[in-house]
Order: sequence, then C-alpha cells, then structure tokens
Amino acid sequence: MKLEYLNFKNTKIPLIFEENNDLPIIVLKLIFKNCGRSFDLIPGTARMLVRILNEGVDDNFFKELELKAINLSASSGFETLEINLSLLKEYKEFAFKSLANLLEKPRFNEKILQKNKFLALSELASKNSDFDYLAKNLLNSNTFDYKEFQSPNDGNEESIRQITLKDLKDFFKRHLNLSNLIITLGGDFVKKDIQKLLELILNPLVKGEKIPDKKFNLTSKIKDVSLVRKESEQAYIYFASPFYGNIKDNDIYMAKISHFILGQAGFGSRIMEEIRVKRGLAYSAYAMLDLNLSYNRIFGYLQTKNENAQEAKKIIKQVFNEFVEKGVNEEELNQAKNFLLGNTPLRYESLSKRLNIAFYEFYRDLELGYYKNELQNIEKVNLNEINAYIKKHNEILQLSFASLKNED
Repeated sequence: MKLEYLNFKNTKIPLIFEENNDLPIIVLKLIFKNCGRSFDLIPGTARMLVRILNEGVDDNFFKELELKAINLSASSGFETLEINLSLLKEYKEFAFKSLANLLEKPRFNEKILQKNKFLALSELASKNSDFDYLAKNLLNSNTFDYKEFQSPNDGNEESIRQITLKDLKDFFKRHLNLSNLIITLGGDFVKKDIQKLLELILNPLVKGEKIPDKKFNLTSKIKDVSLVRKESEQAYIYFASPFYGNIKDNDIYMAKISHFILGQAGFGSRIMEEIRVKRGLAYSAYAMLDLNLSYNRIFGYLQTKNENAQEAKKIIKQVFNEFVEKGVNEEELNQAKNFLLGNTPLRYESLSKRLNIAFYEFYRDLELGYYKNELQNIEKVNLNEINAYIKKHNEILQLSFASLKNED
C-alpha cells in the first residue's frame, strides 16, 4: 500500500493505491471529505445530490456500463460523499471516461429532480414504520444539541421539498472539488500508465476551497426520551454516552479492547451476557465504541418486550457502572486480545478491505500501517493498565436513552 500526491490544477490530491495483479480488476473510490449530511445547508442536500449522480448523464448511461460489467455508484454519509467504480481492466478507458463524463455533466434538470424528490419522500414515508430508524433518529436529535443531528441523512419532508437545482449545483461546486478529494485505487494496473486516466476524471472538477472540519460533542444533559407507537410489538431502545478520547491518542487501543469486552463481542460481551444469557430480555444487545472525525461516543442498542423496557435500561446502567468500577478480569482480557489479534488477517484478506483500512488511516491523520502496528500494543497490555484506563473514562456512565414503544 502506497501514498502519493497527484499535482493537478495547483492542488495536491492524496492517492492511496495498491498495484495487485491477482485478478484483472480495478477498484477506484473518490472520497470527498466534509461533504455529507453535516455540511448540508438544507438537510438532505448531499443525499439528493447522490441520487442525481446515480441517474448518470442520460437514460443509456448505466445500460452501457452494465454491458461491460462496470459498477459505478455514489453514496453519502454524515461526513463524506463517495463515488465508487469497479471494473475489468480491459474496460478501464471506457469506465474512466464514463466517470469523467458524469462529473462533467450530472443530470441537473427539473424533471430528474422532481422524480427523485418523489422517491425520497416515498422512502421517507415508508421509514415512518421502521421503528429502528425512528428510535435511532430520536437518540441522535436528543443527545446532540446541533442542527446537523436534528434530521437524518435523508433530510425530512419539509427540507426535501425545499431543495432546488441551484442548491444542488452550489453544493456540488463547493464540496465536490479537488481540495476536498481523497482517492483510493487498487488492482491490476501500473500507476504511471493510469495517470492520464486519473487526470481525465479530475479535469471536470474545480480546485475549490478546502472545507474545514466540524467537531460535535454530546449534550451535557442526560436524556431519557420515548416515542409512543401503539402498533409496536417491541420496545426499540438506543442509548449513547460521551467518550472523551481521540483516535490519535497513544492509548486508544485500550478503548478498543475494553469496549469489545463491554458490548461488541457478541455472546462474549458483558451486555449480551446480562441482557440475553442471564435474563432472556433481548435477542441481541450491544454497545460499541463509535469513533468519528467529527464526534466520539459509546453507542448501543437492544430490542425487548414493551413491558421489559424499564428493566432493560436499568440493567444497562448497572453493567456500565460495574464495568467502570471493577474493570475486566484476566480471562476477558485474554479472550478479547486473542480475538482482536486473530481476526486481523480477515480484515486484510481482500483488496477492497485493505484500501478501506488505508483510507481511514489517512482520513484520521494516521500513518499508513497504523492499525497493524497497533496490534503490538494490544498484545502487550496487562490487566492493571486496562482497568486503570477504564476507571479513568467514567464519562461513559452519562448514559442517555431513546426508546420507541407502545406505551409510556
């Protein structure tokens, strides 16, 4: 895996790549940083732009790609917008030219916009009966005091109706530019031979301005909110607490170990053991360390019978309290270390996985190879160190809950 910078239009564009001829394929990803929901002026603009990009340049665009087994799609999240391209290397010229064509002339026309607004509103209406979706949104909107969290990535009915072609064009120009771009590229190619094709893709994009990062903190107020839906046969419970750590901290590996034990280890986790194995209150329950560029938190979920909702929340609090107070035991630590160390080869088994890991290392301002080097620290950590670390992070006890159930 290598990192180089393309110099194009007086802009240094990071290129993370791996030349690999195991299969005659090429995978390319364009990631536009600071180009997701958290940078919408109108909620849902980034997601609507993705819909427009996924319309191609005309009605035959994707038909022609499909005939050559070329996959091209756009997607967006809270922080970024991505364009993914995968292809057989024999069609690389056609595939790269097609992507360049898309970036040069997306289908910014009123008919296409109105069609996608209708689809977005229809999907939003159907999600009104997706209780997981509603409960998760309820958690986000109540645990963050920022407008960026008050509606989901899709936007809401009011904001979707509000989006205009000008909004989309402005967003495209401001955010989909060379200054915010990171490229990952892998497969059967020689870098010097593919340089011109990369420049072909970059040419439609303006240099633009680098968009500064945003940072969000969970509210200092502990919340316990609920949404009543009489037709719900279960209680959908989401919870979150702050985590005062940073992905670049020298001891962040201890957070990964400890929270694996707390809630990410499936049947081996504390939460699963207490909620399902001992009490049979839920089929699944977890809590995960949710580290992002813009925010960090502990995030968890369980689903149980409506009448068991209060008891389940009480147990979650008890598990967290005992975890911070008493820490973990030697057996739990060894099992977690063995899993995290033993699972590493699977994380690197495919080209796409390796590129994705390398991207996140760069995106988080870490050196390429950081996560493999981190394994040495995971292997060496002892019980006293991990328990001291857990005790130090008692902020995770500030648990907030959001529940969807059929009665208060």
